[in-house]
Amino acid sequence: MRGKPVYARRIEKLANACFLASPNIPWISASQFLDRNDQEEWAIVDVRSPRERAVSVIPGSKSLEDFEAQREKFTDTPILVYCTVGCRSGAYTQKLREQGFDAFNLRGGVLAWALQGKEFVTTNGRSTRDVHVHGARQGVLPPGYKAVR
Repeated sequence: MRGKPVYARRIEKLANACFLASPNIPWISASQFLDRNDQEEWAIVDVRSPRERAVSVIPGSKSLEDFEAQREKFTDTPILVYCTVGCRSGAYTQKLREQGFDAFNLRGGVLAWALQGKEFVTTNGRSTRDVHVHGARQGVLPPGYKAVR
């Protein structure tokens, strides 16, 4: 993708700020997760707000509320937690790990997912390239995606 290194550097800079806030939890990059053969076995938890999720989600993910309502089902399941960049998901990952869950934070969140060229879906399951961001600073999406505020 043309210009991908520019977007990668900008997303990494944002992700590093989140990492500094939660350095003692396991982080996993989008490419590391996507390279795994056991992705289907993971629970994916979106800790973003309902307004953000209304724009798009990573396919197969559960909202924080849905996960919490059935969390006992996931005591022996690896959990991928994400938000826009990784700050909110880092805090929730730490909480889950303190409670004994095998949770990992997605480094770079939905921005890193987009950088990998991966699909997003609406809550109705329709494919979309729209991604909620909070402002110009987080509006770091590669070509082909649309930042929605």
